[in-house]
Amino acid sequence: MVQKKIIADHKLDAIGLACGDLVLKIFNEMKKVEPKKVLHVIAYDLGAIEDIPAWCRMQGHELLHMKETELLKTHFYIKKGEM
Repeated sequence: MVQKKIIADHKLDAIGLACGDLVLKIFNEMKKVEPKKVLHVIAYDLGAIEDIPAWCRMQGHELLHMKETELLKTHFYIKKGEM
């Protein structure tokens, strides 16, 4: 099955952020995103692999795709829920 390309409406490069600071930055950035639109987050923290999917579930957002591209660099595509 071929993965359909995800088009992001907003982008957050979270270089230098880890743990709580990363999640807080995503939370604040998500306030700028319209419902059903996509935020592309580039994270550089190993903990993000577990933290961001859990945060999405708790906040009612959908994690569309997660991909590690380099050591300590992971891309997340998050679709904002209809809150």
